Amino acid sequence: MVTRGEPKTHQLYLLRHADAEGDQFGLGDASRSLSRQGRAQARGLIESLAAAKIELVLCSTATRARQTTELLSLRAPIKTLPRLYNASARQVLSELCGVDDQIRRVLVVGHAPGLPGLAYSLASDDSDALALARVRPMFPPATLIGLEFRGGWSELDQARVFISKVP
Repeated sequence: MVTRGEPKTHQLYLLRHADAEGDQFGLGDASRSLSRQGRAQARGLIESLAAAKIELVLCSTATRARQTTELLSLRAPIKTLPRLYNASARQVLSELCGVDDQIRRVLVVGHAPGLPGLAYSLASDDSDALALARVRPMFPPATLIGLEFRGGWSELDQARVFISKVP
């Protein structure tokens, strides 16, 4: 889509799913449910994400990611994408390139190391160093990081890290 005039500001929020139970009855990694702690972590993010006015959620098909998304009670459309399950930074970016430029605020609920890898690879020099440093050593479950950039989703190659919330 062609952007007319001044390029619009877009915000990308990356959220690692909340804490999950261990392997349950041999069902495999993708079927792991949230733990009691994970459910509390997800509920603890409701206020922050409501204030962000998310317009679209891209979510991994993993049970823990879907449950995290449901507990956020966002009013935005949710697209559950198999390609986001354990996706690399490059795969996540590829999914974002297909988002309509009219959508200004997107949340991706997925996994490490893809989400933190994407944040670090996109972080511009004017990023909030404290926000980025808080998640650099680890990107634990329920970590939320926000990035802001100008231009369209298909042009995303650098963004300013502006928030992080680490449980």
